[in-house]
Amino acid sequence: MTEKDKTIEIRWHGRGGQGAVTSAELLALAAIEEGKFAQAFPSFGPERRGAPVLVFNRISNVNPIRARVSVTIPDIVVILDPGLLQITDVTSGLKKDGTLVINTPKALVDIKSELSGPWKLAAVNATVIAREMLGVPIVNTTMLGALIKATEIIELESLTEPLKERFGARAKGNIDACRKAYEETQIAELCDIVQKPREVLQAEVLPSWRELLPGCVVTEAGSAKQYRTGDWKSERPVWNHEKCIKCGICYLFCPEGCIGQNEDGYFEANLYYCKGCGICARECWTEAIKMVEEE
Repeated sequence: MTEKDKTIEIRWHGRGGQGAVTSAELLALAAIEEGKFAQAFPSFGPERRGAPVLVFNRISNVNPIRARVSVTIPDIVVILDPGLLQITDVTSGLKKDGTLVINTPKALVDIKSELSGPWKLAAVNATVIAREMLGVPIVNTTMLGALIKATEIIELESLTEPLKERFGARAKGNIDACRKAYEETQIAELCDIVQKPREVLQAEVLPSWRELLPGCVVTEAGSAKQYRTGDWKSERPVWNHEKCIKCGICYLFCPEGCIGQNEDGYFEANLYYCKGCGICARECWTEAIKMVEEE
């Protein structure tokens, strides 16, 4: 089998709400428009917005695709959220001479020092492009441009019709975002960099029922408290104490119950659990809360 004839497998790493599923579907539709065989499917359960999700593509120039299982040894890995680099092994199974495409605000030379392996590396600040072109930090179509620049898996123009069909009147902004990412993506050929030790985020240690006061009604581990859901967020709330009047509206509207008062009476979020939904900022009538991008 020649390189041209083989099936290319792609694994997308994103978060709920970032559009990874849409990205994979659009890529498959564009490949089919070119006369190729393609499939796209997600792998997730009841995750909420911000939760890590996996999505997969397979594309073949000549052979029908029979496999219907998750992609574990991908040719290409696409990362929609740079925060995922710290909480999951995004390069797991990535083939030698594979391609890693990352949305990151860091320069290519900096991100190279954090990863190791004989891969082609492509980086673009898709979040900034999406905010500029679309007004929201949803990077799915933006990352398609970066993927095509790094791999040439399809022609950029092949995305035009699928984007128009999916987004209608909003298609132009998505097409422009895709093109801009294609132009700005930086690429480094096969890298073999010594990897820096990766930070390991610690889980919160909660008391067992035996350590609580007698008479308490408790259950063993099984509630959401055992999960570090703060790792799900791509943005976090920051309070401006000059505008905050300590009304508690943010506390009342927080769907996760992770906002509380500090010793000065000002409200703040427990970032261990905050998922970055932004509801507190939208409901704050004094505009004392601003959502800022996670580094």
